[in-house]
Amino acid sequence: MEQQTLSVAKAGLVCQLNTRTTVFAVTNPKGRVAKLQAYFCYVKDAVVAVYITETSKSADSMLGYESVLHKSFSADPTTEYYQHEHVILAHLFHSTCRVNATQEDPMTSYPNGFRECWGDYREEEDLEVASQQLYKHQKSLPKLPVPSLTDTCALYLQTVRPLTTDAEFVATKAAVQAFLKGPLGPVLQKRLEARAASRPNSSYLAEWWNTLGYLHVRDPVVFNVSYFFHFSDSVHLAQRSQVGRAASLLVASMAFRNQVASGTRPPETLGKGQTPLCSTAYKYMFNACRIPRRDADSYRIYDPSTHHHVVVMRHNKFFKVHQGPTPLSFLVWTSILTHILDVAGAIESSVGVLSSENRDVWADARTQLLADGNAATLRDIESAVLLLCLDDDAPTSRTDVSRALWHGNGRNRFYDKCIQLVVFGNGKAGLLAEHSMLDGMAMSVYADFILTGLHKQTIDLGDTTLTHAALVARLPAVTPLKVHMSAATLQAIASAERTFDATVAGHDVHVESFFGYGNHAIKSFQCSPDAFVQMAIQLAGRKHWGKSVATYEASQVRVFLHGRTETTRSCSSASHAFANMMVQTSPVDQLSVKTAQAGLCRDACNAHVKYMKIAAQSKGVDRHLLGLRLCLQTGESAALFDDPVFARSKYWQISTSHLTHDLFDGWGWGEVVPDGVGIAYSIKKNSVHFNIACRKAIEGQPSVARSFGHLLEESLLEMRHVMEADQALKLTAKL
Repeated sequence: MEQQTLSVAKAGLVCQLNTRTTVFAVTNPKGRVAKLQAYFCYVKDAVVAVYITETSKSADSMLGYESVLHKSFSADPTTEYYQHEHVILAHLFHSTCRVNATQEDPMTSYPNGFRECWGDYREEEDLEVASQQLYKHQKSLPKLPVPSLTDTCALYLQTVRPLTTDAEFVATKAAVQAFLKGPLGPVLQKRLEARAASRPNSSYLAEWWNTLGYLHVRDPVVFNVSYFFHFSDSVHLAQRSQVGRAASLLVASMAFRNQVASGTRPPETLGKGQTPLCSTAYKYMFNACRIPRRDADSYRIYDPSTHHHVVVMRHNKFFKVHQGPTPLSFLVWTSILTHILDVAGAIESSVGVLSSENRDVWADARTQLLADGNAATLRDIESAVLLLCLDDDAPTSRTDVSRALWHGNGRNRFYDKCIQLVVFGNGKAGLLAEHSMLDGMAMSVYADFILTGLHKQTIDLGDTTLTHAALVARLPAVTPLKVHMSAATLQAIASAERTFDATVAGHDVHVESFFGYGNHAIKSFQCSPDAFVQMAIQLAGRKHWGKSVATYEASQVRVFLHGRTETTRSCSSASHAFANMMVQTSPVDQLSVKTAQAGLCRDACNAHVKYMKIAAQSKGVDRHLLGLRLCLQTGESAALFDDPVFARSKYWQISTSHLTHDLFDGWGWGEVVPDGVGIAYSIKKNSVHFNIACRKAIEGQPSVARSFGHLLEESLLEMRHVMEADQALKLTAKL
């Protein structure tokens, strides 16, 4: 693109942007504005939109503004915006400036009815109204800390010891000492601290994490990013059918969504309500959709005050259910959903399967869909409060339901939607969530609200005594969304189906439900239930691989502004010693061995709890080391980061997370490395449940997921035997 100057202001600054961009003029009117936006139109290949966001509020210093360039076809509300391949930092020398807009008021919360999000939470902070209950703590939340370089290096060495030989550890220790004492380590630390200081209204990590960890990743979201919750069956007869279950979930979901949209939802707290958690995640939950783009996706949130509709999928088709701000009742929803089941007709080619593709492939396919005349249909799908998927399948076992929720057959889904409620033909249900801008803990609050409210009948389902005439009068419009498919789109669908089916064929999932004991017994062993189950996972991993491997447990850090997660490294020297002793054979003194094993188990549990507390303060090693690596400049390198042990220590062959809810029958996600397992677990009073996902074994060999589940059961039984023997010995000693 040739450089040009836009005559949008007769006075003010002129900012020169390089790298195939344009030059634009900015004025300096009176009054501060927190967010600056401008829209420009060219006839051809030109920049249409320039977003400029303040990054410093010092009135006397030079300000940095991040300018993200877009282009568009029209000013119509269905306009599509495409991110330019370059993001440029432009320095403007005034603390109060505003670009003149040519299309609409740039200060509206939702230009064209939506906000395009690029992974920087600061861009949408104006949507968090401090006077609203949900966001009342945001301004007072502490910032994500940058840990001490010395502390991180010391902790890192502790975590890698069980993964190394003696010789490897000597070399790694030397690399760590060189990094800590040499010029580069302290320089990177100062750069990271400067980045944190330059973002007083965010964290040093959030934008990196959202973009490099999610929006920039080109792998399909299904299998690799999305996670699911499997809801327990309803105890209420009217909510046990497919229609009844779906209708009740929609009524409850709209109640929660309206609390979020109005800001009346109470913020989360920890402990006895004394520690507030960050509420940023909630505004990305409803009316939200990830948007595929070449090289880097965006995330779009639509104005909740003008978008109240729900989209229902049946037989790969989309149906838009129009509703206003007043939620529909249970009876109205049952009538609507029954109607959709009646009129859905035969299964059609699936547009939704395109969203299961590699992100660049899907971006190209979406561009073709737009060219085919589907902008309005895509907008309806992407702007919906949520997506409801009504499946023909009727899975029964926990494993079958997990498989159907995790990925299904790929057709009756639209994987970019933040929330997809899935209800099967037999009334079993769950949700599938897109992960880019929020994590599972916030989503679990939503799930808890709808499930607990429906179970305890505290959610108003509306008038249940309507006459037929009154019911008909309240029915909203239901519009089938037409998708125009060109030959190119049909070819893309066929290709996506082949890719998806091959991926399914290469994956395995197994639910291991252990009913030998649970939370109650583990506490009697004087162990943390979470830590105890983590040690069972370590023991199972030791049996499976014959060694200790890097293990990840997710810990939330939402006590900090824009905090998401930190890694708890579950594999420790203590867990290594425990697992090794548990697999030894032919002990000389059986009773003394059990006593020693019990002691090592408690030591390992205590070490795990200690690390969990460190991680909860965002002082684990992984996020800090990631930040330091991202501060490296061209030509710089550190032996620490090039050390093979460094890569091994974050090659998560076991990826885990713990979430327990009495009304969940399971949950899960995929493995994070090709030869690893993803283990989601729940610890109930008298049972422990594991969802194990992984790649399939070589043909002819036993299922890795099922085998690992057996090892988990075996390990839990062995650990109980050890702990009970130790308890009996101590009791005898007291007599």
